[in-house]
Amino acid sequence: MDYFIELYGSLPRAGPGDDASTRRAFEMMTALPSAPIILDIGCGPGRQTIELLRLSRGRVTALDLLPRMMERVREAAEQAGLADRLETVLMDMNDMEFEPSSFDIVWSEGAIYFLGFEKGLRKVKEYVKPGGYVAVSEAVWLRPDPPREVLDFWKDYPEIDTVERKLEIVEQIGYERVGHFTLPASSWTELYYDPMAERIAQLEGEWKGIPEAKDVLAEARNEISVFQRFSSWFSYAFFVLRKPEEPSGGE
Repeated sequence: MDYFIELYGSLPRAGPGDDASTRRAFEMMTALPSAPIILDIGCGPGRQTIELLRLSRGRVTALDLLPRMMERVREAAEQAGLADRLETVLMDMNDMEFEPSSFDIVWSEGAIYFLGFEKGLRKVKEYVKPGGYVAVSEAVWLRPDPPREVLDFWKDYPEIDTVERKLEIVEQIGYERVGHFTLPASSWTELYYDPMAERIAQLEGEWKGIPEAKDVLAEARNEISVFQRFSSWFSYAFFVLRKPEEPSGGE
């Protein structure tokens, strides 16, 4: 058994986020066609995928590496009566290739870090139509000089940085800034850490005496603990960007 997937793959969301933030970011896109074509990369269980189908009335291609996530996205779309506008692609986002200018929107909630913020924004820019949009949520510092324990927690993602620095990167790549906002603390708890804590409690007895499972549960408990004690230092920010109508610098 993959204990990590068994724990994290059962949660409502694969990371921080909420429906209201998805809607807020989507509503910043004021120049969309009536039925936009959307790519949702690193879609996870697809909570935002279903919200995008509802909001856009367009078609969504949901891409993820894990078969379990693809199954959950399809099941959720079927239950919502939206499966006719959903396509799923089982693929590592590092390997994805689409025709240039294929999408009106490229979306990624809490997953662009698998590519890297700068590398990912450069890569997906090719897939967006001129005048189309990119929306990503990304880890950011909220305060300077975070404690050592927080730095250790984020050591595997050295690209975490301030909102201001992220916006500088956006402009260097050649996007237009549409808007940005920081996710509220409830985005971390209601659909992510609270269900995770409940799932940990359920699995502790089932996995008793299994060293690999014990390590996964300990890591998850630490993740929750770091957020509870130090959430004033970090969060995710949503960035909504637009590809210029005409080519500009930063390509």
